[in-house]
Order: sequence, then C-alpha cells, then structure tokens
Amino acid sequence: MSAMLARSAENIYWMGRYLERSANLCRNLFVAEQLTVEIRGLAPNEAIQFWHGFQKVYPGSPRHKPFSDVDKAMQSGMHSFLLGTKNALSVVNSIRNARENAKAVREYLTREVFEQINSCWLHLDAGLRGEELPSILLGQVQEAVFGIGGATERTLIRNEAWTFLDLGVMIERVYRVLLLLRHRMPTLIAPPSDVDIPVHHALLRGVLRSAGSLENYRRVQGAELTPEIVSSFLMFNEQTPHSVAFGVSHVQGDLGDIEHGGVLTETARLVGRLSSQLKFEEQELLGRHDFATICGTLLSEASRIHESLTRLYFTV
Repeated sequence: MSAMLARSAENIYWMGRYLERSANLCRNLFVAEQLTVEIRGLAPNEAIQFWHGFQKVYPGSPRHKPFSDVDKAMQSGMHSFLLGTKNALSVVNSIRNARENAKAVREYLTREVFEQINSCWLHLDAGLRGEELPSILLGQVQEAVFGIGGATERTLIRNEAWTFLDLGVMIERVYRVLLLLRHRMPTLIAPPSDVDIPVHHALLRGVLRSAGSLENYRRVQGAELTPEIVSSFLMFNEQTPHSVAFGVSHVQGDLGDIEHGGVLTETARLVGRLSSQLKFEEQELLGRHDFATICGTLLSEASRIHESLTRLYFTV
C-alpha cells in the first residue's frame, strides 16, 4: 500500500458500502412494491410475508409488529426502510453516512460525484419534511443513487481510492446477496405440495429482481425457472454483476491491486479460499440440504474478510 492515509482508505471504503447498501435497498423496496401489486389478489399473505421478511434480509433493522393488512405492511416497510431515521440500515441513514464519508475524502472525489451524492440527499431531506410521497420519492432516490454509481464509474481516476471504494461496494454486495438468498430461498426450494405455481414463480422472479439479475438470468437460462437454478445462478455465475462469485472475484482483484504482488496477507488468503469454494465446490455446496446454513457459512466468511481488511488497512 502507498502513502494513502488509513483513515482516508476507511472513509472511502465505507462510502462504497453505504452507497451499495442504498442501491440494494432501493431496488428491494421497488421489487416488493411491484410484487405486492402482482400477487395481492392471488396470495395476500405471501405479499405481507415478503414485506415482513425485510427485517430478516436486513438484520439489525427495528422489529415491528406484524400486520395482517397488505397496505399497512407495505406502508410500514416503505417508511422504515426508506425514511426511517431510527433504522440504521435505511436509505436515508445510509446516504447520510455516505455523504459524511464523502466530505472526509473530498480531495479524492470529483465534483460530479460529490454533487450527485448531495442531490440524492436533497431528495431524501425533502421526503423527511413530508414534501413527497414515499412511492414517488423511492423512484427519485433510486435514480439518484444510480446516478452516483454512474458518476464514480465515469469520472474517478483508477487509483487506490477507487480500489478501496470498489472493495466496499463489492463486499457489501456479496453480503446483501447472501442475506437475500439465506432468507428468501429456503421456502422456495421446498414449497408445499399445493403450491400456487404463478405465485411461486412470481416470488422466484422477485428474488432475481431483488439481486438485479432477472434479465441476465433469462439470457443465460431462458424460460426455465426453478429454485435450484436461481440459487446456482446468484451464487456461482461469474458473469452477472450481482452474484456472489462476481463480487468475490472483484474483491480478489482489488486486493491484488493494493498489495502489488507483495507478501500474501491474511485477507488475501481468506478471499482466495472463498473464491476457490465458489469455483470448485458448487456441486458439494448445492448438494447439501440446508441451504440457509450454506449461506450462513459464506456470510461468516465474508464477515471475516471485512474484519481482516479492517485490521490490515484501517487500524492505526
């Protein structure tokens, strides 16, 4: 690593994590809203459970009493995860934190990136003041978050700051996709015998859309839609940008750029081991019967990578 300060590296790493968390949550809220419209007439309880599931897909968020009404469940989930100031994982808190981190590393950012982050915050601030309906605000914020991603991709120089930013984005992405799979997939892998096929397929599409991968899945797999193939695609396909394998591969490349072929660090060894599992143990992993446990094990590996990275580069 060169002369980049540990505090600066940590700030830009967490800026990447918060921005990716915001994009992930905006997409998940949009998917949940559209899925509710699609299945509320066929299976209102499934729509309600999808909203209640946010508390498990985003562990650490406030727990709320369950609702038996679809609209109340949707309104509560939308408010808590979009504008909930008491929800540490909400979009409003994630963008606020990303903005604070961006201020701390202003010298590493372009004007376009900084302005896009501020623009996104202004949308959310208007929502906090009640000047925009959450359903309309969600679209505005999602577009603004994607605008931040576009500005970083097009304007930031590819130096160590970029590498730490990408590390944050990819580690957060791996973590969120694994949490999505751990909670959403087990009930779809083992559905009841009287499962409603249209609803089951809608929920599978919801998982793919939540991971930003429905169109990519269709390009690779065509019309075939089964829980096993969906799980394999989101876990092991290295070509789709939101798969676990894609994210781990990018983390491995980022570490190589930082370490410049030096001594193999603990972090690099952890990432290499996880990468090898994803490349060479697909059948063994999918052959196990407890898919939630598999995801939990991989989540633990991702957490260890983050902790090792923190000790190695951010602790002074």
